[in-house]
Amino acid sequence: MTEPDDLQPVDDGEDDDTEFATIAGAATIPEAKRKALEQLRKVVPYVNEADVDFVVMEEGSKGGLFGRGKSEARVEARVLPAGERPGGDLQLDAEVLREFVQTTVDLMGIEAYVGAGEAGEAVKADISGDDLGILIGRHGATIDALQYIAAIVVNGDRRERCQVIVDAEGYRERREVALSSLAERTAQKVVRDGAAIALQPMTAAERKVIHLHLKDHPRVETVSEGNEPFRAVVVSLQRPSG
Repeated sequence: MTEPDDLQPVDDGEDDDTEFATIAGAATIPEAKRKALEQLRKVVPYVNEADVDFVVMEEGSKGGLFGRGKSEARVEARVLPAGERPGGDLQLDAEVLREFVQTTVDLMGIEAYVGAGEAGEAVKADISGDDLGILIGRHGATIDALQYIAAIVVNGDRRERCQVIVDAEGYRERREVALSSLAERTAQKVVRDGAAIALQPMTAAERKVIHLHLKDHPRVETVSEGNEPFRAVVVSLQRPSG
């Protein structure tokens, strides 16, 4: 039985599909909802109330004389998967993204041009300029942070989150190629030596590249371990079935 205040990550092996749920108890249903939302925000800091599905498990009772039989209200809160949230206008999202990224780049004192548009079901901003190293940052840390904030700005309080991508001079494609190469070399070493290898901590998007590249490998398997920002992919030999 799930206890109140337990936060439950539900991970199906691909980081971007992770769901989170929690149960909270309080004197009233509104208080229990507020408490549950606060608990979710410990793991998903910018989750909006509109993105959360609340289920009242127990309405609670004030009890009788002297409070006898009193019980708490209990609420389950679950972050809705993207497919369960109402959609938005991608063209409008792209323009909001372009304006935000261009303003941010200008405030950073970087001379660059930002273009944005639809990319499948996502919106993508492309930054072009002469020297964008400071914008990309070490291992992409700066541009990843910019992308994270841009996603919050674009999606606001609506339920369905569209994917937001911020790129600079093709950095993300180059990084994906490098990560795929790393995944392949690591798999070869694991097969050769028979020992699991933990890679350096990566963002969820980077871990997903590793997971997807090795998803159909006949000899190895992958799993993400640890807590953010130190969560990392571990590559190991496949366990015998059965």
